[in-house]
Parts: sequence; C-alpha cells; structure tokens
Amino acid sequence: MAPNSVVDVLIIGAGPAGLMCAYNLAQAGVKIRIVDQRQERMLKGQADVIQVRGIEILDSLNLASKIIPSSYRAYTFTTYKGNSEGSISRIGRADSLYGIESPYRFSANNSQSFIEGVFRDALASGEKIIRGLSFEPEKGIKYSPRSVFVEQGVRPTSLVFHNENEAAYPVEVELKDSNGSTEFVKAKYVIGCGGAHSWTRAQLGIEMVGENSNSTWGLVDVTVDTDFPDIRNMTVVENNGRRAVVVPRENDSVRFTVQLTDAEVGKDPVTGRVDRAKVTEEKLLQIVKDVFKPYRIDFVGKTWWHGVYVVGQRLAPAYEGGNGRAFIVGDACHTHSPHAGQGMNAALSDGHNLAWKLVHVLRGWASPELLHTYEQERRAFAKDLIHLHERIAEAMSGKVKGTNADIISNSLGFVCGTSIQYEPTCLTDLSGQVLAKGIPIGQRLPHQVILRVADCRPYSTHDLLQCDFRYTVLLFTGDIKLAIQHEALEAFLQGLGSDRTTFKVFTILQVPVLPFDYVY
Repeated sequence: MAPNSVVDVLIIGAGPAGLMCAYNLAQAGVKIRIVDQRQERMLKGQADVIQVRGIEILDSLNLASKIIPSSYRAYTFTTYKGNSEGSISRIGRADSLYGIESPYRFSANNSQSFIEGVFRDALASGEKIIRGLSFEPEKGIKYSPRSVFVEQGVRPTSLVFHNENEAAYPVEVELKDSNGSTEFVKAKYVIGCGGAHSWTRAQLGIEMVGENSNSTWGLVDVTVDTDFPDIRNMTVVENNGRRAVVVPRENDSVRFTVQLTDAEVGKDPVTGRVDRAKVTEEKLLQIVKDVFKPYRIDFVGKTWWHGVYVVGQRLAPAYEGGNGRAFIVGDACHTHSPHAGQGMNAALSDGHNLAWKLVHVLRGWASPELLHTYEQERRAFAKDLIHLHERIAEAMSGKVKGTNADIISNSLGFVCGTSIQYEPTCLTDLSGQVLAKGIPIGQRLPHQVILRVADCRPYSTHDLLQCDFRYTVLLFTGDIKLAIQHEALEAFLQGLGSDRTTFKVFTILQVPVLPFDYVY
C-alpha cells in the first residue's frame, strides 16, 4: 500500500451499508476509499429479503432493474399451526402487502452476496448509472462518477481526529493490509460500517445498549422436493412450541429459519455464549423435517449455507462522533432479530440517508448541521424497529396474545418501509401539513399514477424522484387554465433564481383523463 493518501470519505466495512454509502458518494464524484478486513468478499448466507421501500430506493439509484430479474418476487404470506399430534395445517393466507401502494408490490428475495455484487460491479464501472446525473450546480464544474474497488484484507488500526482549524482533512486512520504493510489515510469524514462488532464504534467510545434474548435460531439455505403447498410463499409455522419461517429464494432455493432450544444449542456455563458448533447441518435439516410434518421435505443436492443466529436487541446511544467527522451505519449502530426481514433494509436506508447529505455538505450546498439529521431520523427508526421485534418476541414466546404474523400484519407499512415517520428537524417542517393532508410530511412520498402530458404515458410519482442529488419540487398546479394558478406557477419558478440548477421541477396538473393502467 502507498505510505499515505487523502480522500474525502473513508468507508470501513463493505457490507450493504458500506456499499450503499460508497455507491452514492462515487456516483456524485466524491473521492472515497472503502476497505474491508475480510480477505475475500462474502459469497453466501446473511440477509435475503429486500422490502418494498428498499426496492424503491434501489430504483431511484437505477439498481433495481439489475436486482429484480434475478430475485424471487414474494406476494403472499401464509401461516400454519400445529395440533396435539404434531401435524400442521394452514390457518391463514393473504396478500403480503395488503393496502400497500407502490410500483413494487412484492419483496425481492435474493442472497445478500448477490445484492452486494450488484453494488460492487456498479462501483467498479465508474459509469454514470443514476438517471439524470448530469448537472452542473456550480458554473464550470462537473462532477463525474468515480471507479472504486473494495480493498479486501485491509483493516484499520488507529483513528485520530485533528483540529479542524488546522487541517483540511481532520480525520487520520492507519490501515494495515494482509502483508503487514501500513499507511495513513487522511479524510474529511470516516464511516464505520463494520457490523455488530464495529471497530469504528469502539474507537468512538460508543457502547451498544441492550441485551441478548434467550432466543436462538438456525438458518439453512437449500433446494427441496416437497409436497408442502406454500413452499414458494413467505410462511410462518408454529408446531409444538417451535417456530419456523420459510423464505422462497432465487433459483428455486429456500431459506428455512427454525427456532432452537437451549438443549439443542448448548451454552458455555461461564460466558453463556451459544456453542454454534453443536448445531450441525444435519441437525438443522432434521429439525426442518420435524416442524413441517405431515408434509414431506426432501433436500436436493448440497446445502448452500447454514448458520446460527442469537437474537440481540441493541441500539447505539449515538450515531456520530469525532466532532461530527465520524459516523456509524447499519448493524454498527443497531442489531435486532431477523423476524421482520429488516437487517439489510435498515442498513441500506441508513447508508442512503447519510450519503446524500454528505454529498451536499462536501460540495458546499448545505451546512454540516445537515449531517445531524442522519442520527435524528435513523436512530428514531431503529428504536421503533427494536420495539417491534420485542413485541414479535413476546408473541412468539406466548407472553401476549396473537402471533408474530398478526403483529407484522398490523405494522405492515412500517415493515415495508412505506410509512416510516421522521420527526421534525431542519429538513422536516410540519407546519404546511394542512395544505396536503394526503401527503404525510416526514414519510416517503405516496405512490400515485400520473400521466405525462406529451404522450399520456403512465408514470409513478416515484419515477420523478431519481436520486441525482438534486432536490425535486412537485408543483400541484390545480387547473392551470385559471390565470391565478398560472401566475403563481410563474412566480414560483422565477423565485428560484440562481438556485434553479439544484432543483428538478415537475408540474402536476389536475385534468380529466381516460382510464389507464400502470404496469411495471
């Protein structure tokens, strides 16, 4: 490695959170590096569901089209319950996104490694991928996307913050590669995306608050031959006190997640840590067979991956440090159970939220105060998410009435990410809510089909929200034939003045139209 280097942003960790940050920043032309201590990238296991809001965000980055065709689209949610004889039967089957309005009314199920691969390929290309990313907000300056490669086998060993008044790059990180070579990287910002055991978080002195539950789960990715009728639907099973979840995956594969007993996992009498080695692949496969009786589950070919997950509900008290020069993202600042399929989705949204704000601050378009809204918005979400998982855990343990399926159904908008509510900040002003009651301020813009005047082509409102780092202004003009409406529109556009290049403006007219359909 070189003896030293200078970047705008150093990203530590190349999971979904780190790659989302890197992609956004690189597309905006920000000079970055992203390092990962693993010698090789992850190729199997981990998360596998992208919820509706996650797909919408990926679409705004022009990546959804690279992910959806290879993913399994899940539309239906079923529940099964066992009887006294240990046999299960279906007790419910429904639209898994009932009441959710989106261009993407499904979850996209695929391996985390595949999702990460899409990001890595996009980063390496150095091409302009985000639609509309060709603007010059400062005269004579054009920011072109950068080609970035993840540096594997590189780990940080020290983190120092210098006086901002004396250093243009106040963050200094020592890196060491697998050969033992070291270098010092100077940066304006550092982002810690190293997962639940985040090195960056430890250096900032931020300790996670929370605890492990007594719940341990086994996960196995396989291909099956079965007579179970809902093997291609998202399914929750409860049989003789044991719970299991079915996630249909790409290429006819399936992930089974099964609850494990203390006797099955074994715990160290001193540390209380779960002995993962005791949970063998063979044991997990047999548990799956037992839970789904009387249905036949035969495993075809090899097991793609298996693992053990100990549910820990923890939240970092702060998401930033180092005088606002360091941030933690994803599992580095919140951990929770996998039951609502939120891990990768939360990490992607965290990274997206922080990255665009960094772009604006680094380009001088916004004050550094903008960066504080990352913690304000995303930590509040994580707190609500952990509370949701606590309710699910109580239902699954029998402490409260209902099932985890009931709780997820009642919180569907939150689980899908379409009704997450951000509280007022310097970005969110609720005072104008009375003017548009159907567009909740602090939530994602509702999906609504609109027609382009030129050719009556149907669009979603989300098609107008490509993440090219400009603000989008939607002007609902009413009846534009009225002089007062037309004059108001002209006055608004003139009022933008020299800031016009940092905004995209769309006018949405209210006119009678013929019937139409919107099809993805």
